[in-house]
Amino acid sequence: MNSAENKRMADLAWNKLHDRLERDGLLDDNAVRGEITSFNGRFALSLAASLVLIACATIYILSGLSGSKREMMILSNSESTTLVKTLADGSVVYLASGSQITYPSKFDKNKREIKLSGDAFFEVAKDKNAPFIIDANVMEIKVLGTSFNVRTADTLAPSLSVRTGLVQVTLRSGGTSGRVAAGETATVKEKSLKVVPTIDITQFSRYSDQIHFKDERLADVINVINRMTNSGAQGITISVDKTLEERRLTATFTDNSPESIAQMICIALNLKFETKEDAILIYE
Repeated sequence: MNSAENKRMADLAWNKLHDRLERDGLLDDNAVRGEITSFNGRFALSLAASLVLIACATIYILSGLSGSKREMMILSNSESTTLVKTLADGSVVYLASGSQITYPSKFDKNKREIKLSGDAFFEVAKDKNAPFIIDANVMEIKVLGTSFNVRTADTLAPSLSVRTGLVQVTLRSGGTSGRVAAGETATVKEKSLKVVPTIDITQFSRYSDQIHFKDERLADVINVINRMTNSGAQGITISVDKTLEERRLTATFTDNSPESIAQMICIALNLKFETKEDAILIYE
């Protein structure tokens, strides 16, 4: 193949590449076709390779940016009942009336961060590789897995009471830090942290007196109900058929028995249930 033929083939290849890039919106319409014939084959191929690399780099950067973005969710409780939310890691938040949490739809691998305004009781799922961090206005709370009550609605004396496990508290003003163990309460007063034995042990159970679920997975609802009922004297476990775990439920329960709760769920979702000794099965 002579040089004239090589030039003709190179020009043809470039024309096809130009048309493809133009169709995909990757080439400025001001590109002058009359100058295409002045390119030799090597330059055309080099330019084509450069454009491919730029396109790939752009796709990579955009993918990285989209992957790093996590949708932030805001949950506010304007009801008089406790609003219960199960987070992506399995941790459960019992949000008091007038309170709010801001949390990601999916947690990072090395940390779990949320923001709390008001009062809430937390049952944090254990994960030694990803500490659970709460921005609670005047203090930061850091745990790996435990249960505790946070009160920040009382701005004069915000407090944290631990039911199980160990919690680290750091004041944002002054940086004072301390650990609070089960059975202890830390109170923030005059920019200092005071840890004393917990006197009001009923503060933990008050969250479950009247609880509300808003568009929650049925499997998560059952999990919370079992924690509540099994912590008392009833000891009856509710289970749900696996095919129904993703069904959504909005409901309020007020100090109900497991049988009453199962019945209410079945009425709301048009399901059935049967009781065998100390177990209740919900099915379709």
